[in-house]
Amino acid sequence: MTHKQRILAACQGRPPDRIPWVPRLDLWHNAHARADTLPKQYRGMSLREITCALGIGYHAVVPSFLGEVPDDTVDRCLGVYRLKEMPFETRLHGVERDVRVDGGSTHVAYHTPVGDLACRFSYTEEMQRAGATISWVDEHALRRPEDYLVLQYIFENAEVVRSDGRYRAWQEWVGDDGVAVAFCNGPASPMHHIMRDFMPMTEFFLELHDRPNHLRSLCESMTPWFEAMLQAAAESPAEIIFFGANYDDTITYPPFFEEHILPWLQKAADLAHANGKLLLTHTDGENAGLMRLYRRAGFDIADSLCPAPMTRLSLADAIEYLPGVTIWGGIPSIAVVESAMSDADFDRLLGETISLARGRSHLILSIADTMPADGSFDRVLSIAERIQA
Repeated sequence: MTHKQRILAACQGRPPDRIPWVPRLDLWHNAHARADTLPKQYRGMSLREITCALGIGYHAVVPSFLGEVPDDTVDRCLGVYRLKEMPFETRLHGVERDVRVDGGSTHVAYHTPVGDLACRFSYTEEMQRAGATISWVDEHALRRPEDYLVLQYIFENAEVVRSDGRYRAWQEWVGDDGVAVAFCNGPASPMHHIMRDFMPMTEFFLELHDRPNHLRSLCESMTPWFEAMLQAAAESPAEIIFFGANYDDTITYPPFFEEHILPWLQKAADLAHANGKLLLTHTDGENAGLMRLYRRAGFDIADSLCPAPMTRLSLADAIEYLPGVTIWGGIPSIAVVESAMSDADFDRLLGETISLARGRSHLILSIADTMPADGSFDRVLSIAERIQA
């Protein structure tokens, strides 16, 4: 089997010829390539060249949020991206932007017939050293009561256009080394989107208490945009659609998840399945308290599921709680950090994980969430050797 065939077999419940091992190494590679500290035999090599040399799958799930041209990320404070991993494009109508770049910060002012708002995001030297690709929002888009009307106008006039040329080219580039997962959206609902992108977390929960009607109205304005994104992704040439990310049972706590996220995951799953696609959601966080809701959500792949000892949930329990759902992850990132886990504990964890994975479908081993910049490449090699043996 090719890596792509192995991944799809596992996701479809067919036993692969061996345990799929598709580690996420992009942040680690970004950091070390920039510092020229890649292992000696891999100096100057792209991540794709390294994974090919190792004979492991290429992780084409989480996109690079840096984009290729400035327009790809100019609306980052709105949570709107235009990336090669996306099979559509969002166009804003009736909106004028003033953009000013100052060092590592980008200031964006939006001018609309109902008012203006301004925001700022940064991509710092520290973030570059860590290999991160998603920028930091310094000044959020929703800071005043009058910003609600501006955001409502922007999203009511946002158009989703099928535009999968860049996605098709990227999908062909990934080829049989992995599955080019089509990125739809990080937040899994309009309310989740507001929480993640429009204001700081603490202020969001205060706003949810103080101005719930304002938030509901904004969600209603964003709903057609969400529905259009899901439709475009479902009609794309992708095999797997990425929708929703980063849940936690203390932040997206069960009642919040059930009211604001679960219905959208169910809607996305139904639409994906009706078009012959699989739905992936990025379950990176503390998942123990959300398992009963995950079972109702209908998604096919729990990506980047991080087990104990980094969270309360063991891999064995996750497998038991989610029958028929593919777990993509299973190895906590601290396992590859020598200062965080001893060699003996690493060997024990790896042995237990491989015993669980052997002969099983619906499991793709990866580092959850990602290989950190200070992770041990020798441990990555060790995992590959154990799996291939």
